Amino acid sequence: MLNMPLPEVLNGLNGLNVLSVLTSDNFLYDQLPTGFISFRPDGSIIRINQTFLSWLEMPNDNTVKENFKSILTKACAVYYTLVIEPLLNLQPHVNEISLSFKTATGSFDALFNAVSYTNDQGNLMLVNASVQKITYRKKYEAELLYQKRLEEEQKSKFEFLSNTVPNQIWTASPDGQLAFINQRVKDYFNINDPAQLGGALSVYEEDKEKTIEAWKSCLQTGKKFEKEIRLQGTQQYPEWFLVTAQPFYNEQGEIELWFGSSTNIHKQKSLQLANYSALSESLTTAHKTIDENTETLESIAENQSHMIRKPLANMLGLINLLKLESMSPECSSLFKLLEHSATELDTMIKEVSNQI
Repeated sequence: MLNMPLPEVLNGLNGLNVLSVLTSDNFLYDQLPTGFISFRPDGSIIRINQTFLSWLEMPNDNTVKENFKSILTKACAVYYTLVIEPLLNLQPHVNEISLSFKTATGSFDALFNAVSYTNDQGNLMLVNASVQKITYRKKYEAELLYQKRLEEEQKSKFEFLSNTVPNQIWTASPDGQLAFINQRVKDYFNINDPAQLGGALSVYEEDKEKTIEAWKSCLQTGKKFEKEIRLQGTQQYPEWFLVTAQPFYNEQGEIELWFGSSTNIHKQKSLQLANYSALSESLTTAHKTIDENTETLESIAENQSHMIRKPLANMLGLINLLKLESMSPECSSLFKLLEHSATELDTMIKEVSNQI
């Protein structure tokens, strides 16, 4: 009756003491969720519980026909003979050995724990063992190992790609601590560990304060960091870099890391600054030249206006005297034209003098 399913056992008690049945040695041995087996040193099975039998997909009457090594997969049977069996002869127990057992339809993985018993002469007489099925755990561990291996491959690919680009590549934690630096960063600053870089310690002293303020602001707001900064590497002089950092958000909308790059723009920046300096100097010279030319032109205009107006004034005076003389109609007409031209020239000279 004890090999029957539990509901049938309870239904067939007919008033018997249920507690005594549930706590009987046979019932506990057969129905516990862990497999138990007892076998002799040669592997012949003495007893096996129902749980283990169900895992092996084996009927109870075939138990005595089997040998412990025969229910192991071929590789595990060899491992048991070469490793576990000698251990049981030397010590009283072995714990958490991973073994695979054969079934009618395949196999399953389990943890094997065994205790050995010897006679007065020290010879091995009996082995009692527990077997804990770990098929799902094995799959879970395999999945974890696969994911870990996949992550390591992705990390390896990322490091390879980051080392092939001409930029300095780095990543930082959400609080701004450097987590990864590519080979170009290591070579430029002659370091191997991101912690050696020390955050803003690599920034040129004159740019450090503004850089730290801008970086802290980006960490708080999550905005992209982009700034032209001078970095002090192994060179004796600082170099200009375009430093950018972009936040990467996870599925929860939280910043998981900062991905940054530093591009050397020292030649372009030096040329740009040189052009600015030359342009500023040229503009200063041009303004000075214009001012000097303006003064010269004003002097010329003033001198010429006085020089030209002097004979013109004489002409106007003569014209006024000639008005008193008698003239023929033809001469009077020509005289009026001459007077008009002289008056117009006088007006133009006055306008030029007023603009100076």
